[in-house]
Amino acid sequence: MITLELTETQMQDLLQMVYLGEWMTQAYGNSEHAQDYEELIQKLYATAYNNGIESDVEFDKKMGGYVPTNEFESFCDDIISQYDEHTFWEELIMRMATKELQSQGGGQLSSAEYEKQLQKLIEKYEKECNTCGIENLSFSQK
Repeated sequence: MITLELTETQMQDLLQMVYLGEWMTQAYGNSEHAQDYEELIQKLYATAYNNGIESDVEFDKKMGGYVPTNEFESFCDDIISQYDEHTFWEELIMRMATKELQSQGGGQLSSAEYEKQLQKLIEKYEKECNTCGIENLSFSQK
């Protein structure tokens, strides 16, 4: 048995990390460890609730288990939204830059030259996206 002593603030931080981690593993399908994770989450939520952290966790009689409060979920969902926004732009820019470089024969370049050219294209797409967002983004018909 492992014992861990945490301050209330540390426990709240741990609850946030676990919520976000669980969201990440469950967002697009079932994790092979979903049941194990749920059991661990229930232990953590019960510990938090029983130690007075009722602002983040509550007991749901209908579900027969502990769940995050609406306020806690809302706080974590804001973090997820910020992450999604950042990731969207980062992925779009990287993929557009890579696509353009490949279409220009980037596969023929040395590794160092490829990275140099890719960085220039990333900067180009960052400037465009920061200035115009998706306003100028379009898809051509083939």
